[in-house]
Amino acid sequence: MMSPLVSVIIPVYNVEEYLDKCLNTVIHQNYKNLEIILVDDGSTDNSGDKVDEWAKRDNRIVPLHQNNQGLSAARNMGLDNSHGSWIVFIDSDDYVSENYISTMLQTAQKDNSDLVICQYNEVSNVEIVSSPLSKPGRYTQKEFWQLFYGPNSGSALVVAWDKLYSSRIFKDLRYKVGILNEDQQILYSVVKRVKSISIIAEALYFYRVERNGSIMANLKKIDHIREEFYDILLERSQMFVNDGFRQQAVQSVQSLLAQLTSELAINPSKENWQVFWRVFNRVKSVLVGSSIADFDNKKLRVYITFPRLICWLKILRVYIKL
Repeated sequence: MMSPLVSVIIPVYNVEEYLDKCLNTVIHQNYKNLEIILVDDGSTDNSGDKVDEWAKRDNRIVPLHQNNQGLSAARNMGLDNSHGSWIVFIDSDDYVSENYISTMLQTAQKDNSDLVICQYNEVSNVEIVSSPLSKPGRYTQKEFWQLFYGPNSGSALVVAWDKLYSSRIFKDLRYKVGILNEDQQILYSVVKRVKSISIIAEALYFYRVERNGSIMANLKKIDHIREEFYDILLERSQMFVNDGFRQQAVQSVQSLLAQLTSELAINPSKENWQVFWRVFNRVKSVLVGSSIADFDNKKLRVYITFPRLICWLKILRVYIKL
C-alpha cells in the first residue's frame, strides 16, 4: 500500500525559544511522507527567520508568512495550502513522539476511522505529567458525545493538536477567525463530518503548559465570566437540537450551566451576575424553542427552576472552603 501524504500544519508566533525542539521532533518522525507547513503569523521575534532557515534544511518544509491574524487564521492558511490525505496540527511550542503520526495513521487505516485522537502529556519547567485519560476505543458520533459529556472526558477530546484528521473533514470547513476557544467552536462541525472516531491509549503529544505569553496562560488570569465562550457552548447546544440529538442537547446544556454557576461562585461580582442571567435566559430560549422543552432530566430541571438558589449554594460552598 502506498504511503499517503500527511500535512503537518504548525502555526508559529513568537516561539523562537521552543521552535527548534518542536521541528526536530517533526522532521525525525519515523513516518516520512510529510508535508510540513510552517505558518509564521507575523512574529516579532526571530521565529520568522527560523521558519525560513528550517525550510532550507528539509525540502518537506513549506514556509509561509502572513501579518498577525491569530491562531485560527494561521491554521486556515495551512489548510488552504495543504495537499495531504491526512491533516495534523501541532502547536509550535509543543513537541511530539517520533511515532506520533505513524501510530495514529496505522490506527486510522486499521479502524477505517476519519479521526484519531491520542493522549498527551503536560510539560512544565520541572516535570512531565500525564493528562487525564480519555477512554480508548472506536466511537460513532453519538458515542463520542456520550464520552465527551461523561465523567471521563478529558481535554484530549477538545483540542486540535492531538489528532489525525482525514482531509475530507476540512474540505468545506475552516476555523472561525478572531475568537478564543476556536477548538471548542469547530468541534461539533468536525465530529459531524466523520463516520467513526478512534481514541488510542498512547500519550504521543507533549503540551507545554503555562508558557509566558501563551493564549491559555493569559486566559487563566481572567477573573470575569467570558460570555463569548458560553456563546460557543450555546451554539453547540442549538446544533444538537437542530440535528435531533435530544440526549446530547440536554447533556450539553446541563454541562454549560454547571460550569457557568461554578465560575460565578468563584467571583460573584455584579458584572458576573449580569453575564450569568444573560446566558441563563438564552439557555431557556434554546430549551423552550426546541423539542427538548419537556426535558426529563431532574438535575437540569432543578437548574432551570431554581437558578438563584443553585448559584448561592455554590457561592456558599466556595466561601466555606476558604
